[in-house]
Amino acid sequence: MDFFHKRDWDIIGRSWLWFAISGIIILIGMGTWAARGLNWGIDFTGGTLVRYQFERPIVRESGDAIAVTAQTRSLLEDMGLEGSQIQVAGDNEIYIRVAQVATDAEAVQQDQAIEAALAEQFGDVGGAIFSLGRETVGPVIGEMLRRSAIQALALGIVLIMIYITVRYEFRFAVAAIVALLHDTVILVGFMAILQTELNTWFVAALLTVLGYSINDSVVIFDRIRENRQIHRRAEINEVVNASLLQTMARSINTALTTLFTLTALYLLGGVTIAGFALALIIGVATGVYSSIFVASPFICSWYHVEETRRGERTARARRPITTEAAEGPDLAALEAEGANSEGRPSARETMKEAERIAQEEKRRARRERRKKRKEDDKRRGREPKKRF
Repeated sequence: MDFFHKRDWDIIGRSWLWFAISGIIILIGMGTWAARGLNWGIDFTGGTLVRYQFERPIVRESGDAIAVTAQTRSLLEDMGLEGSQIQVAGDNEIYIRVAQVATDAEAVQQDQAIEAALAEQFGDVGGAIFSLGRETVGPVIGEMLRRSAIQALALGIVLIMIYITVRYEFRFAVAAIVALLHDTVILVGFMAILQTELNTWFVAALLTVLGYSINDSVVIFDRIRENRQIHRRAEINEVVNASLLQTMARSINTALTTLFTLTALYLLGGVTIAGFALALIIGVATGVYSSIFVASPFICSWYHVEETRRGERTARARRPITTEAAEGPDLAALEAEGANSEGRPSARETMKEAERIAQEEKRRARRERRKKRKEDDKRRGREPKKRF
């Protein structure tokens, strides 16, 4: 699909708008996080494990365990215990992990309520039900595991920076890390706004989003590098803007196919993976946005700051392709494509114009060298070489 390639959208020229949108979303999310906090689940906070045993087996076939788990989860949701974790042990035992309660009286009342609901649901099949006790358990994701996860994430960021610096350059590496931090902060902010209960799946979702985002950024960086090698005389804004338009179809198509699948998982996958699917939907959409509207404009802004410091930044405006600006054999082709009604050429026209200017400068340099050679030969009394 060549739709975006033929457009004349000035994405880099509106960098301030994309940065402002990201800044507003981040401020809202961080403000909500500071005011309300995150809704940490049992895996992070710990809880209480209650165990029940039936007189007769309630699981007779391999698929019965899934049905028992689903029915038990429905019972707990009706009791306001949506975040509980359920495990069917053997053929007649059910283990339920619930959040801790404040007092022993509330614990006894909760235990009796769960036991009565299970007896009513499975009593016809399993017979009498017995409580096997109640014990407090610590968080699955303890302090040590959290510290290890943070260290692993920091090591991953360092390795990403080294790789992108070697393959591209340091500016690109910093831009990629800025985009990753942007995606992480926005995802956490949305989780705070929606108050989604966060368990072990949140760590997996966060790492998946970071991997998706860096992959999309590298594809765009690769196209920017290719266009810079081909069009060395073009301004960085024009090269990056054209590269974004050339890769935008790929980015959007990939994101849409992923989002279709994630939306189906969120709507039809059940409550157990709804939070994971929602986090991926937000993260994938944010990753595509940051790769196009954050990482690439950040690179251009860095170039402009350095040029300004060195005094090399001039008031060079984008020149539309006109008869005065375009000379040579490419003029007819360029005019056939034509500029838009506002006079700004499309990405394809910009690249062609940059290439034409580069070729013209090469021809001018060759003419100057030949002229200088003739003058040197004349000064030294040599006969100029004839060209056939």
